[in-house]
Amino acid sequence: MSRFTLMQALAYGGFALSLGACAAPQVGSPCPVPEKGTQAEKNAAINACLAQVTGDVFDTRLKKDVDILFLIDNSPSMAPKQKAMANAIPQFIKIIDGTGANYQVGIATSDIGSNVRPGEPWGGNIGKCDEFEGDDGVLQNLPCTARSLPTADSRNACAELCANDKFVPVDGRRYISKIDGRTNVPQDLKLDPGTGKMIDQGPINAFKCMALVGDGGCGIEGQLEGARRALDGHRPENAGFLRPNSVLAVIFITDEDDCSVQMNKRIENNPNTRDCADGDPNASYDCYNVDYRCLARSIQCDQPLNTPGVKTNCKERPNNYLEPTEKYFKFFSTLRPQDKLLISGIWTQPQIDASANLGKVVISRGAGGNASGYLNRAGGADASCFYTANQAIYGQAQLRLSKFARQFGKDKDNNPNVLEVSICDIDAYATALDKIAKAIQKKLVGNCLPSIPKTQDGHPQCMVGDVDESNPQSIPDVYFPTCSSKCCDAWSASKEPTINDPAIVAACMPEKDDCYCAVKSKENVCKDSVVAGVWRKGNAPPPPGKVINFRCAGGGT
Repeated sequence: MSRFTLMQALAYGGFALSLGACAAPQVGSPCPVPEKGTQAEKNAAINACLAQVTGDVFDTRLKKDVDILFLIDNSPSMAPKQKAMANAIPQFIKIIDGTGANYQVGIATSDIGSNVRPGEPWGGNIGKCDEFEGDDGVLQNLPCTARSLPTADSRNACAELCANDKFVPVDGRRYISKIDGRTNVPQDLKLDPGTGKMIDQGPINAFKCMALVGDGGCGIEGQLEGARRALDGHRPENAGFLRPNSVLAVIFITDEDDCSVQMNKRIENNPNTRDCADGDPNASYDCYNVDYRCLARSIQCDQPLNTPGVKTNCKERPNNYLEPTEKYFKFFSTLRPQDKLLISGIWTQPQIDASANLGKVVISRGAGGNASGYLNRAGGADASCFYTANQAIYGQAQLRLSKFARQFGKDKDNNPNVLEVSICDIDAYATALDKIAKAIQKKLVGNCLPSIPKTQDGHPQCMVGDVDESNPQSIPDVYFPTCSSKCCDAWSASKEPTINDPAIVAACMPEKDDCYCAVKSKENVCKDSVVAGVWRKGNAPPPPGKVINFRCAGGGT
């Protein structure tokens, strides 16, 4: 039986890579493939050759899945902030879309209930807090038109942003998804004047309708606990949202501090307050307005918190009322390693920090005479932060959220692993979401080969192509050639090497075929290896059900 090399076989199958035959450890030795053999025999010979090449297999899909959880405060006061955030979402989605990522977007609320046991209401006017579970971390898939919206602000926002409430998931899932170019919400094609391409606005429309979760939730907000419950797997409704090996991004949108009360301390949430003497720095929990208790029990200042006025030198108070923030840091750290986790907060800034003389705490007294139960955090210009164009939009003092976030430290480039921006700067929400999207993008820039491939005649000794996502280590149907030097140089020079980089698009658009690059990064994106870039002709989306497979001869320098 006559025989020919692997490269001849690959050329016969349409592979146009400029490299010699493959073998290990010396690249260049022939890999015999039977010319007249059956396809099964040829595949067996190719597999045998591949086994010699390297054990390094890189599946770009591993870092192309991103699951994004928005934890949105749905307590009173949040309607204008939800509206501003929904208006700012188009660019966020556009950036995530431009990465080629397979994304899922879920929305949970800060309402985790407040009562001690199911079916035993407190009584009194505590609204939705008079429940045991609240929303319990269940992902919210209703359009705002199907919600009970208690305020004119929330109803007006819904009317403006959700003109068509058909834009919700149509496959029974409780989250928006786009996988291999296909979404689970109705399509809405619009011309993008910037690119001249038709863009599907369906996911954006869906987010606008679904993110307006209203302002009727419990005012004892459990932002950290709500996020934990959304991701801990205890609710079957959320099944499928958090995928194995995905990048996880959690984005908090809130104007108050976290109040995740320990379950055995919920008895202390009882709204039936009592009058207490002014000036007692150690006043009992039930002296305070139920809205004010979390702050009063989580900080201590130079002045007692049982009197109105400005409080200075405020710091964390040891207590056993709230869940420790360390609990949530450990939970999220267990879910994902730091290179696959991003925590972001659109919340009150600056946070309370006595050591840096940051944060502002002013306590006011409402109508009710000297009763401590009428004490609360001041609003308007005396709040911790406020929107300069409308002082009725403000944020309350927070310490716990920033403390939780900063436990994640810094990345390898000494940048914070957490992004924090002010809830009060409504006009900057688009900029904030843009920064968050680009931070997610960096997490997706994981296209780094496990090792540096050997080269021959300047070309990486790699075999690259599409394979079925159900079998990512199978043999590609078609092998990609290397891209032109101009295209690969653009991948090398990029700080964020994805198809969203305009420089890469400009350099690679002339490519006549799908192709790949495996190049050292001039920006040190892959410190110990090389950037793996895949360009599809015309910047086309990947074929449905396919992922990219890299096999390279390792040991290069």
